[in-house]
Amino acid sequence: MLGIVSHSKVPIRIAAFAGFTLGAISVVVASVFLMLKLFYWDSFPMGVAPVVIGLFFLFGIQLLFIGILGEYIGSIHGYVQRRPVVVEKERINF
Repeated sequence: MLGIVSHSKVPIRIAAFAGFTLGAISVVVASVFLMLKLFYWDSFPMGVAPVVIGLFFLFGIQLLFIGILGEYIGSIHGYVQRRPVVVEKERINF
């Protein structure tokens, strides 16, 4: 786990992208649900769909902000480690 986390920002970026995607999908599903509810008011079943859509939207936003926070902490971690920008193949006269 340390090998993945300490040398790569990919898991953090995956979390941010998944949060953004989940939030966007929730907004699309909510708008489709609203349109179906308005057009088929009497025949559309009552249920917990608005609650589930709201929860997915909030989880998506929360995951997005965790990804942004993780990206910020990852950049601080990279700065503190002071790794070289390039990898030296050979060092002469040192």
